[in-house]
Amino acid sequence: MSIVKVVFFSGSGNTKALAEAVHKGAAKSAESELMEVTGEMIENGRFKNEGFLEKLDKADAIIFGSPTYMGMVSGQMKCFFDGTSQRWFQGAWNSKFAAGFTTSLGLSGDKQSTLSYMATFAFQHGMIWIGCDTPNELFQGKSMEEATNRLSSNTGVMSQVNFGDEYKPTPGDLKTGELLGERVAKYANNK
Repeated sequence: MSIVKVVFFSGSGNTKALAEAVHKGAAKSAESELMEVTGEMIENGRFKNEGFLEKLDKADAIIFGSPTYMGMVSGQMKCFFDGTSQRWFQGAWNSKFAAGFTTSLGLSGDKQSTLSYMATFAFQHGMIWIGCDTPNELFQGKSMEEATNRLSSNTGVMSQVNFGDEYKPTPGDLKTGELLGERVAKYANNK
């Protein structure tokens, strides 16, 4: 059984909800673990948690998640990414599978920039990026709430969440995340 890690930062809880859906999908056929990046793991602007990174070294696949803040991953995730430079130098994550997901308030919110950054980060590590192959079910007549991949992203999963504590990712966005987790686990199991 392959090992899949879902690494994420969540400011409002919306990215965490999507991370849980991705984890649920991966856990159907792989040993999956949610791994949350927190501000306490950052010292002087640098991610510092060797035990966290060692767990990722043992993974077959890593799925990254971040809210989109100002057209980019959150500062916490950027610190995490920068903190993996020793792994890059050693080639420790070469040929691991990778994928990503993001949330934001805006329909666009420049989420594509966030996913593109995550993919570039994975490519820097020599990882194999797995995109989202879930169809946009709006074209099949499903509602905005229920449709999978309603924002038509193939680079990774995008979720748009309205402003306010009462709003969470839509059931369709969560299902899209779950399907991405399943897809990554499938590839990792066939490695």
